[in-house]
Amino acid sequence: MKIVIDTNLFISAFISLNSRQRLNLILENPIYEILMDDTLFNEIYTVINRPKFTKYVNSDQIENFLKLINERTTFINTQSVVQFSPDPNDDFLLALCKDGEADYLLTGNKIDLLELFYFGKTKILSLSEFIQNHLNS
Repeated sequence: MKIVIDTNLFISAFISLNSRQRLNLILENPIYEILMDDTLFNEIYTVINRPKFTKYVNSDQIENFLKLINERTTFINTQSVVQFSPDPNDDFLLALCKDGEADYLLTGNKIDLLELFYFGKTKILSLSEFIQNHLNS
């Protein structure tokens, strides 16, 4: 099963133990292939290095976190240009879903992405919905 995980879930997992434990249910399960591309990785890198997060983490923790993401994800060379999301800043995630043939996009973006429900064959869910539907059945 191929999954794209939005930046907001990675960042939440990085700074919150509860969020990390929930996301680890997916990250630690080898049946899930986590898709990544340069745009998503760069966004995670940029966000986690913002000054407001440095009070939670140090540079070694950031480096280890990014290394873990690198090791656990499959990098896709995204080629598609998508203009579908109500927020154009999220279109790169949909392009990754398309080019990586993702089954799921997991996000905490309640306003824009979750309201789409689907993009092509990719089902868009919150992390809670995914855990409830796939890990608690």
